[in-house]
Amino acid sequence: MSRARKQFNTLIKKLETARALLAEWKETLPAVMSKIDGEYNPLVDTHGEHFKQLLVLLDDMHDHKLLGKRERQKLSRFVASNALDLLADADDAVLKDLYNRHSGDDFDAQEDESKEEIRLMMETLLGAEFKGDIDVRSPQAMLKAFHAQLAEQEGEAAAPQQHQEESRPKRPADLARERRLAAEAQRVKQSMRDIFRKLASQLHPDRETDDAQRQRKTTLMQRVNAAYAANDMLGLLELQLEVEQIDQASLANLSEERIKQYNKVLKEQLSELESEIDGFVGVASIEMHADIFDEVTPASMIRELDSDIAHLRLQIAIIEEDLQSLRDVKVLKAWLKKLPNQSSKQQLQRDEDLFW
Repeated sequence: MSRARKQFNTLIKKLETARALLAEWKETLPAVMSKIDGEYNPLVDTHGEHFKQLLVLLDDMHDHKLLGKRERQKLSRFVASNALDLLADADDAVLKDLYNRHSGDDFDAQEDESKEEIRLMMETLLGAEFKGDIDVRSPQAMLKAFHAQLAEQEGEAAAPQQHQEESRPKRPADLARERRLAAEAQRVKQSMRDIFRKLASQLHPDRETDDAQRQRKTTLMQRVNAAYAANDMLGLLELQLEVEQIDQASLANLSEERIKQYNKVLKEQLSELESEIDGFVGVASIEMHADIFDEVTPASMIRELDSDIAHLRLQIAIIEEDLQSLRDVKVLKAWLKKLPNQSSKQQLQRDEDLFW
């Protein structure tokens, strides 16, 4: 089997897998989004509000006469660290006040300084100058501003270059390359058109006198038109197999040139399907505030979502217990004793899972 035919078979398998995965995403995403909106997001909000209440409680207990100096320092580190964590998700005056008093710093001043450092770093890395009010903590906003500036610079630079290129006669090698690419594109387009015409010739419903057959051919012709409009080579080939215009032996006997033309269309089709799948994954991951690095399926996304929901419920229950028990200074002292010297909200959650 030639390299082109092996590639053809591989592309067909990948396309079938991608189409099945895309269909699964289209069917499953509404349920995923409903679970995110109906269960996950409300729990995230509840967890954040409960944690804020816990920090306020600890702030109230900070000056209790039975707490020692080291215990107060440990409590302050905890309040400041976790107020800073929560401020990453919300601009809250209460949290800012907690952070400022327990850290000895000024959150707004630190934020302005940090933004300026990020701006300078990104300008150095990208070789760009960001002007105006840009959210430098948003990668999307920074990249959007960068691309806009780049497009503007390229537009200014391209104008004289384009004029120069238009006035300059093309080299024979460039002309030959343009003709070769145009001819190749025309051959690929002709391959799709040949399949379409062959199917249309056989399936045109107006030529059918039997009502049942006319309805069958009308449905098939609608599928043919949809596949051709979408540049769906696999769909057209499957229709040819379905109406017995070709069989596996016919595919095996196609010329190498025709196989290569089919492969070009199939590659483009696969790329479009994969981009559409990435779009579904991206929507779900953004709503879950998650970074998706591994290959993800609708089933694995739902499992991850269910796991996160269960974990949030557990953490909310733990914090609710803390809000009651830590009002007792003896319990608070024991709790502080178990708390690591350098803690974060995530570390607290792991420690409390063990503690309770």
